[in-house]
Amino acid sequence: MNASRAGVYPGTFDPLTVAHLAIADTARERASLDRLDLAVSTVALGKEHLGRESVERRVAAIRATINRRSWLDVVVTDAQLIADIAAGYDVVVMGADKWAQVRDPAWYGDDALARDAALALLPRVLVVPRPGFDADGAEVLDLDPALADVSSTRARAGEQHLVAAPAPRRLLVDGNNVFGSRPDGWWRDRDGAARRLVTELQALVARTGDRITVVFDGRPLADLAQGAHDGVDVLYARRPGRDAGDDRIVEAVRDDAAPESLVVVTSDRELARRVRELGARVEGARSVSRDRGTGHR
Repeated sequence: MNASRAGVYPGTFDPLTVAHLAIADTARERASLDRLDLAVSTVALGKEHLGRESVERRVAAIRATINRRSWLDVVVTDAQLIADIAAGYDVVVMGADKWAQVRDPAWYGDDALARDAALALLPRVLVVPRPGFDADGAEVLDLDPALADVSSTRARAGEQHLVAAPAPRRLLVDGNNVFGSRPDGWWRDRDGAARRLVTELQALVARTGDRITVVFDGRPLADLAQGAHDGVDVLYARRPGRDAGDDRIVEAVRDDAAPESLVVVTSDRELARRVRELGARVEGARSVSRDRGTGHR
């Protein structure tokens, strides 16, 4: 069996642009990668003014954008030097400007021997061409020329069309847990609570384009049969009794072709543990709560 191949693409990604995604796609194909990590340093070398709050903001934005690429992830590291960030990976990806920095002894205390030692530790290097910089000593990663001038700087300056758009999320909602988390008298009318939740989720779909499935316990409602309802897929537990809805959610995660792209919405700790073991992510019930504004990102 062939070993899994992993690459790393360090950067600040402030913000993640369409060029960053194109580079990731191209690097994956060129190096036959099974996984590529976008590595964000807690304190980026030469950009020490970017604080931890900035890191958290950027990581959250990246996750919202890459969730449909199951092979692409974002990691946070305390390492600053490329040689340290790339340790343990098969491939490292960077722009030619960064490659010039990696080869500059100034970043190693003007110690050429330290620079050479760091370069010797690098795995296979894929470099994206940049005007004014060479790629000597590395493999050139060919990119669409139309993307050559795309930069985070231009995106921050207002060219929003250069920012990678968030991908629609895939939500699997624990219906009874979500409406059961609200002190609004739901226990007096469980069926009505289920209908109200579906209406809210339909509004969320209309606003965000998210793909949402909600799972309920109990008998199917006559006016809310299993199936699609204006953008929201409704499922019911396959049996009566305790944890029946949870089991249906776990079944859906287990049978999904890309469970790592699923977000299960529940505040049930045991269900959260079960679906995380299958690769899904979890958000609390209030993430789709009216109290925080339906569609909270």
